[in-house]
Parts: sequence; C-alpha cells; structure tokens
Amino acid sequence: MLRHKLLETYRRKAIEAALRRIDMVGIDPDFEDRAAYYTQQNALSWRIDPVAATEIDARLAAYGFDQDAITTEVYVQAREVLALFEGLLNAAQTKRMLLLREIRNQRFLGGSMRGPR
Repeated sequence: MLRHKLLETYRRKAIEAALRRIDMVGIDPDFEDRAAYYTQQNALSWRIDPVAATEIDARLAAYGFDQDAITTEVYVQAREVLALFEGLLNAAQTKRMLLLREIRNQRFLGGSMRGPR
C-alpha cells in the first residue's frame, strides 16, 4: 500500500512537471512563482476532479505527453525511494530467513540433546 501511495504521489508530481513544461514556457520571471502555484493546483485537481483530469490529460496529449511518458516520469522521479523500499524488503527477507534458520537449528539441537529415554 505504501508503494502504491508513493507512486500516486509521484504521478501527481509527474503531471505537475509536464504541465510546467507546457505552461511555464515564456513566462515572465516576475510571474513564475504564481504560475508555478497554479500549475501545482492544476496537478492537484487532476488527482481529485475527474472532469479536470480529462481536460488535463487531453492538454498533455496535445503536447505529446501520453500515459507512457507520464509513467516513465513517475519511475524516474521515484527510483531512489523505490530502491530504498527494495533494499528494506530484501533486508527484512534476509533477517526472516536467518531467524527461521536459527529456530530450526535450536529445534534440531534441542531435539538431539534430549536423547532416547
């Protein structure tokens, strides 16, 4: 679930980055902050408003940003965090295997020390 939420967040950021590439071209430096704010709001609207999402998707498609391009941007932005998750999952799996091995060894040693009665 955490990975899914992470990708959802980065998808919004990828939409925002694509909108910046479209909307921020030629913006007067005095208005960049305000334009960036509105671009961020549009990306938030894309996430929660289906009508806005349809309009934004059509606008992005008109400029050559299809869902594959957005997905690629998502994974480029999220690669470090996804690598961190992968490392944590691998470490947890290794610890789990070591713990199971230790439990098995304790049972084996415990069983042979009792001996026949």
